[in-house]
Amino acid sequence: MTIDNNLNAMISSELKLNEMASNIAQVSNTMGTPEIQEVNTDLIDSIVNQIPEVISYSANANSIKTQNAVSDILLNIKA
Repeated sequence: MTIDNNLNAMISSELKLNEMASNIAQVSNTMGTPEIQEVNTDLIDSIVNQIPEVISYSANANSIKTQNAVSDILLNIKA
C-alpha cells in the first residue's frame, strides 16, 4: 500500500463525511424549530454512516504515519 492510496481514501472519506454533514444540516434547516423536528431515515443514515468513515479516515492516517516511520528507519539503516 502506498501513501497515495491512503490519501485518496482519506479524500474519499472526507467527501462522504461532508455530504452526510450537509444532509444533517439540511434536515435541521428545513424542520425549523427544534421542538417540531422529526427524526427521519435520511438523518439516521447520515449519522450512523459517519462512524465507519471516521474510523477509515483515522486508519488511513495511522497507516501513513507507519509508512513514514518505516521509511525513516530504512533511510537510517542505509546511511
